[in-house]
Amino acid sequence: MFLTLGVAPSGLTFKRDNADVMNNFFVNIVTRSYTNIEEYLQQRQENVEMLKQKETLKELENIQKSWTTGIYMEVNQ
Repeated sequence: MFLTLGVAPSGLTFKRDNADVMNNFFVNIVTRSYTNIEEYLQQRQENVEMLKQKETLKELENIQKSWTTGIYMEVNQ
């Protein structure tokens, strides 16, 4: 018995139609064959990492000023 989202009672797991799984599999294959989705996903991942690195460097630059003054004050004392 297959239950749709609206029919299934709460707390009951849905059983997925095997044909639906295979359709998704074939759509995935065709999408990867005729588009550049792999490159797009890789660039997107690299951009996230690059943005994280930029944010970290910006944060370190902000901290550098306070550290420099703090160390200078400690040395002078």
